[in-house]
Amino acid sequence: MQENVQAVIDIFAEGGWVMVVLASVAAMLYITSVASVIFVMKGNLTNSKRDQWEHWIQNPEEATGRVGEIIKYAVHGPRLSVKRVQRRFDEIFDVLVRTIDQRLIIISTLIAAAPMTGLLGTVLGMLAMFDGLSAGGGKQSMEMIAAGMREALFTTLTGLVVALPGMFFALIVRQKRNEIAAVLSQIQATVVTTKFKSIQ
Repeated sequence: MQENVQAVIDIFAEGGWVMVVLASVAAMLYITSVASVIFVMKGNLTNSKRDQWEHWIQNPEEATGRVGEIIKYAVHGPRLSVKRVQRRFDEIFDVLVRTIDQRLIIISTLIAAAPMTGLLGTVLGMLAMFDGLSAGGGKQSMEMIAAGMREALFTTLTGLVVALPGMFFALIVRQKRNEIAAVLSQIQATVVTTKFKSIQ
């Protein structure tokens, strides 16, 4: 275990200051990603109880879960109208779906930043290699070339390793976001058709 920790420390040291930036990007990416996955998985905002929606719309006090909360909010009040229901669903959409969209923008930006930061390390490593080549032959020159090569390779590899899991997190969040948006549209359509049958 101690040898593994030392190996990681050595890689960070050989990667230069770019590795510190990559570590910061990785921390922000994974914290944001995990928080976003927890946010989209929370509650029961699915259409698994769709057969009960009409009953809940007619009897909102019996509605349960996140779907129930949405229905209660959408149909409460004595002067209900189609426009009012539409406005309430727009508010719900803003709170849920647009919040997820904002998180996805942050995640996507960090995913793109990781390999680009790794590429910066590659360029710096190659510049160090050229410095070694320009220093002429000898042991010192070879050490400079080797150090530059290690920096170039480690930073590129680290950037890709940081970005790949983030892409899977983004895929999960995006898929769940689309499911939530679809369920909200279905609930809205059910509320309108159930509460305002006379105008259909």
